[in-house]
Amino acid sequence: MATADDVLATPFALPKHGLSHRVVLAPMTRMRAADSGTPDTKLMSEYYAQRTTKGGLMISEGVVVGPRGKGFPNTPGLWSEEQVEAWKRITQTVHDHGGVFFAQIWHVGRVSVPSQTGGLPPLASVTTPLPGTHILFGAQNAREPYVPSQAMTEIDIASVILEFATAAKNAIRAGFDGVEIHSGNGYLLDTFLHSNINTRTDRYGGSVENRVRFPLEVVDAVIGAVGSARVAVRIAPFHVLQETKDTNRLETFGEYVRRLEQRRLAYVHIVEPRYDQLSTEGAFSDAIQRSVVGGGEKAVEKSTPMGLSIWPFRHILEQTVLITAGGFDADSARSAIAEGRADAVAFGRHFTSNPDLPRRLVEGLLLSGYDRKTFYTLGSKGLVDFASYTEGEAVKHMPRCL
Repeated sequence: MATADDVLATPFALPKHGLSHRVVLAPMTRMRAADSGTPDTKLMSEYYAQRTTKGGLMISEGVVVGPRGKGFPNTPGLWSEEQVEAWKRITQTVHDHGGVFFAQIWHVGRVSVPSQTGGLPPLASVTTPLPGTHILFGAQNAREPYVPSQAMTEIDIASVILEFATAAKNAIRAGFDGVEIHSGNGYLLDTFLHSNINTRTDRYGGSVENRVRFPLEVVDAVIGAVGSARVAVRIAPFHVLQETKDTNRLETFGEYVRRLEQRRLAYVHIVEPRYDQLSTEGAFSDAIQRSVVGGGEKAVEKSTPMGLSIWPFRHILEQTVLITAGGFDADSARSAIAEGRADAVAFGRHFTSNPDLPRRLVEGLLLSGYDRKTFYTLGSKGLVDFASYTEGEAVKHMPRCL
């Protein structure tokens, strides 16, 4: 139960925005866009408005920076005027409710298949494909075999850097307050970071310095487009899907985070190891290669600074806001903030079924259980039909998946 001075309800500041509390809407793919990448304005305006609080930070679902960066059907983009105009109406709704709204900009790289990239091979650091088949979810709800990627040339790299910068400009034109660059989860930028994936021998591969080069060039281009105070980066140092198995995660991501700290970003968003290493619920969780030491979540929570912990990155990010995410409840979120491990905590799945989640966490109210079957389906079911807390609703929506 929360106390009168609950840390979740205390204000803090991003470089350009004062926030009234520390519960953040995490980026979550919901697949309610047209095949063209244009978001469903009516549905998504309602969805985000329901979850907006005055002075609360919202991070959008992943928004694709260009047609070849798409990995899943019905995911929105920010490369066309039609998309920008649709997002304008959504962001205006969020601002009308007092929220701060960042767009997560996204290129999936080799986590895609030709049906999503216009028949072209996916772009990645190398040609080696992911094993097995790609889960499409959404309206198609099918599987498609992965194919060898196109190892990006320097011309390809320059083109994608421009796509990120353009998407960032479009995001600001569309009314977003900033952008969060998705640099984790085995997507494009992450394939350059991991030593086991990136076997290039040019200036974008080999050493840690070379492997962080392309992601940092993207960050710098986006900063040049919209300013550092409007730019954030999400990383997942302990991710174990999409063959992300860097031989020295702390060295690689420590260097990356050190370089991000120099850039005075709006924030850095880091996924907790207990989620990436131990989750049994993620969309691709069946493919997790569980290589962590025994002891389950408690072992991860008690890990040393040289083990599975975001503390090494917190110590680097002395001047940058750190948002963390992954498997939190109210009490563990309070602990993360009170200990100084993070400045704010992002929630995903619980926000799908609890549009008033900040209030519920702070007041200790019952949470409605989420419905995974509707995460990636078209239409309003499971998107906008969960109610804010009332005593009556508390009885009807007993937790199913907590």
